[in-house]
Amino acid sequence: MNFLGHLYLAGDDRNLRFGNFIADHIKGIAIESYPPEIARGIMMHRAIDYFTDSHPAMSECRQYFRPAYQKYAGVVLDVVLDYFLCREWALLSPRSLRPFIYQFYLQLLLQWHWLPPFWKQKLPRLIRDNRLYRYRRIEGICESLDIMARTTSLPDGSALVRQVLQEQYDEMRPFVLQFLQDIVHEMQHSFGIVPIGWTDAKMLIVPQSL
Repeated sequence: MNFLGHLYLAGDDRNLRFGNFIADHIKGIAIESYPPEIARGIMMHRAIDYFTDSHPAMSECRQYFRPAYQKYAGVVLDVVLDYFLCREWALLSPRSLRPFIYQFYLQLLLQWHWLPPFWKQKLPRLIRDNRLYRYRRIEGICESLDIMARTTSLPDGSALVRQVLQEQYDEMRPFVLQFLQDIVHEMQHSFGIVPIGWTDAKMLIVPQSL
């Protein structure tokens, strides 16, 4: 999952959310150097990634992006999942999306001293561009993928992503909703955490089909 997915699953604990957010960029930094709840968020991030990569519904969804991205289809799907989260947010959380994201930006600034070097460099632009909130539109997803194509080895295939999200969203939606329900319950079982705005994972009832 991408940024918003990790933040959503980390629930109401700001330190868990912070650990989830920075986890990909602390390589070479000992987890023990962080406060316990931030370290727990880092471990939760890794558990989320493992569950996502191994879930059969995600295997189905990756096939939509293989024609343009081949072995990188999973990377693209991680970003695309944030679009689904934004589109389905009213179903998935009682909290409003925009205030939640803005509150998180403020949290990152207040915990600036714990940010790894990567995020100290990139965070101002992330906030300026309101990147997380822009994921609610296909253009925002494609912009992020275009940036990745220019700065990493990710192929330039955002035209396919645009086409899939415009024409096959409803086809993918049941797979994504099944995955979201499963990972919510897995995180409650493994970490005792439920998504932002909930008190019990049983309160989150996601329809399995349209």
